[in-house]
Amino acid sequence: METALKLLGGIGISGLTLNSPLWGLYALIIALPFLPNEATLIFAAVVVFSFFIKTAVNKEKDFVKDPVAMPLMAFALVQIITTLISVEPVLSAQNLVVSLVSLALYFVTVNTLKTKKDFDKAMKIFIITAFILSIYGIMQYFTLGTTSKAWVDVNLNPDLETRVVGTFGNPNVFAEYLEHILPVAITLVFVYRKWLNKIIMGLIAGVMFVCLVLTFSRGGYLGFVSAAMLFVLLKMAKFIPLFIAGGIAAIPLLPNVVLQRINTIGNVQDTSNAYRTYIWEGTINMIKDFWITGVGYGYWAFKNTFLEYGIKGSRAWHSHNMYLEIMAEMGIFGMLTFIWVVLSIFISTIKFAKKTKDRYFSYVSVGLLGGFLSIMVHGIAEHILYMPKSVILFWMFAAFISAARNLGANLQEMQ
Repeated sequence: METALKLLGGIGISGLTLNSPLWGLYALIIALPFLPNEATLIFAAVVVFSFFIKTAVNKEKDFVKDPVAMPLMAFALVQIITTLISVEPVLSAQNLVVSLVSLALYFVTVNTLKTKKDFDKAMKIFIITAFILSIYGIMQYFTLGTTSKAWVDVNLNPDLETRVVGTFGNPNVFAEYLEHILPVAITLVFVYRKWLNKIIMGLIAGVMFVCLVLTFSRGGYLGFVSAAMLFVLLKMAKFIPLFIAGGIAAIPLLPNVVLQRINTIGNVQDTSNAYRTYIWEGTINMIKDFWITGVGYGYWAFKNTFLEYGIKGSRAWHSHNMYLEIMAEMGIFGMLTFIWVVLSIFISTIKFAKKTKDRYFSYVSVGLLGGFLSIMVHGIAEHILYMPKSVILFWMFAAFISAARNLGANLQEMQ
């Protein structure tokens, strides 16, 4: 019965998506936190397929001119090459499928969100979905019970018993999800003119922030602070001293359990930090031997090669550092093309945010960029481009940034 319902649901969603890639994209935003990784990948592939079918049928050629497109194609090309020369080419090909579908979804998203209304609806769907998940996460804090010792050093965090995981099964991955969209919700508080809308969005953002705190993800904390700093720097620079003073004054008011977690950032006595240190050391040794080509695209090539480089018997599926992972998998060309992609996103978006007179897109693009920066900072301690859902979300969110910039620029030209 359950299998039949899933099949019917899949057929229904596929029919909706094939009929309208835009509605398929909306449905994907809602479904992503709830579906298994494989189902999410299939869903994303259906959205991509439906877009290209519709484009071919309608003979559309009016694609968005995107400054990030060329860097992304270069990055994809390096992924393909490093898959072909991988130490595990068949296994690398499995990971390559995930990335290529996600990168194609970037292109589809940018070219599907064609109006301000479509874009705003996508943002609201994302925010409402994250809000519902945040309520669920806060409920988990009181019902989930004691968190696995694999995620908590009980000696250094004696007051920490529960880390919320949402629907992701992992507190750090849940934090990554919230980090993406929380800065956007906060920026909308500044965009809205009516006080009722400001209050409602402020409450939504507040619930999401509380849930992020309850993940007790140190990478999430650092990422969010980075996003807040970017927003203040670009939109409220004259208030920087006030924000610094307020931040310092708020430290003593933080719950002891949160302070304990913050105090362990960088503490190598923490078991999690110590484990990461061993993994990083082994990964660096691997990079020294494969710095030009990498061991091959994807975590399978990394995992199987890391067996020869693990420090103190450490084993890992990935390096717990997005940048080391990219270098280990794809070598110097993978790192250079990834940096090209990231710089293209940041430079073009910051230029747009400073230039445009459209208040909505100016603020929302900064919020989106803040969410992206948050993930980039979190990537120092986690490999973000690992699970299919995380890879899809990462590139779809990058597409939201480009869509906001491109739509805002078009409105500017029309005025």
